[in-house]
Amino acid sequence: MYIIICLDDNNGLAFNHRRQSQDRIVAEDIRKTVGEKKLWITDYSRKLFQAVSNLEISENPKEEAKKGEYVFQELETLDTGDERIEQFIIYRWNRVYPADVSVEIGAEWKLTETEEFSGFSHEKITKEIYCRE
Repeated sequence: MYIIICLDDNNGLAFNHRRQSQDRIVAEDIRKTVGEKKLWITDYSRKLFQAVSNLEISENPKEEAKKGEYVFQELETLDTGDERIEQFIIYRWNRVYPADVSVEIGAEWKLTETEEFSGFSHEKITKEIYCRE
């Protein structure tokens, strides 16, 4: 499975059971990245992806996703050592937000691709792709 997350400059993911931020250009890029493959999300994330037809809603998307499918992770940290994870796609806000949930990318992951673009509500978004070494 491919994990998609949005992080701030301190690897913060969420604060007080809410996403730190959102940007409709990021949601559109995720839609393009996923293509025709399944995108697993929780019900909390549904409003971000109203234009995506291949959504799968689950309370435990990481448990349901199969190899080659995508999971958008918003509110809880994850085990980056999970062998089922094939790739990480990280969107960085290039800002610091309050956070009480963060993600540390383990040493077994190598940054293989970086792209910067302007968001709708963020001057600069950085998209990073990590693969296992």
